Amino acid sequence: MANFQTHITVGVLTSGVIATVAMAAALVTPSEAVFLTIAGTLGSILPDIDLESSKQSRTVFAGFGMFFAFIALFHYSQFLSIAELCLLWLAIFIFIRYFVWKLFHEFTVHRGIFHSLLANIFFGVTGAAIFYNFLEKTDTVAWMGGTIVFIGALTHLLLDELYSIDFAGNRVKRSFGTAMKLFDYKKPASAVLMTVVLGGVLYIAPPVGNFYTLVKSSDNWSYLRMRLLPQGKWFDIKALRLQLADSDDVSPTVTGSTE
Repeated sequence: MANFQTHITVGVLTSGVIATVAMAAALVTPSEAVFLTIAGTLGSILPDIDLESSKQSRTVFAGFGMFFAFIALFHYSQFLSIAELCLLWLAIFIFIRYFVWKLFHEFTVHRGIFHSLLANIFFGVTGAAIFYNFLEKTDTVAWMGGTIVFIGALTHLLLDELYSIDFAGNRVKRSFGTAMKLFDYKKPASAVLMTVVLGGVLYIAPPVGNFYTLVKSSDNWSYLRMRLLPQGKWFDIKALRLQLADSDDVSPTVTGSTE
């Protein structure tokens, strides 16, 4: 399997490129592009969340603890004192990072249900729900976030499968096939449970209609192709600004974000 550094590096590169393209196509704002990159990077280590001794698991639960601690902080900032806010932040962070982390690993095994395509879908939908309900992004941006989480998790599975092939020795390791699977075939009950939970997350996820319209829009794809390569010299910023000013009439109608 690929190591932590490799998963993080590939996750950053993949999500960074996707977020950059979305920003250049005027689908998201620069700050939202940063959120997308972070989401994709997190997605790239999520499949190892069930490996108790891994950096991935500790990093993910620390990130969850920090995220939900700040959500509570924002909600109660006008009602509690500084001392109370600090205690609340610490309590939520410690509870998620240590207690929830420990409880989670009592019921999971590595390369089980969370190391599967079904889990990747679950990660993506959950990401969209978090973007929509907690970060208060539009439905379009929320599904962009969910999609990039899914892609990040998918890079993890692909890397683990590639690392199961010994190209120098021309052999396939015994771990081959355990990373890229639809669900945990040894424990089908876990797949049923995750599917049920996925249905619940879908219930609180944003509507997908606007995102689907955005993806299939020919105007958006035309605009993206126009922006893909420079029309003249590379990094000729002045000429590019003039070109964009002349092409405002063909710029797509963005159904994405507002801040």
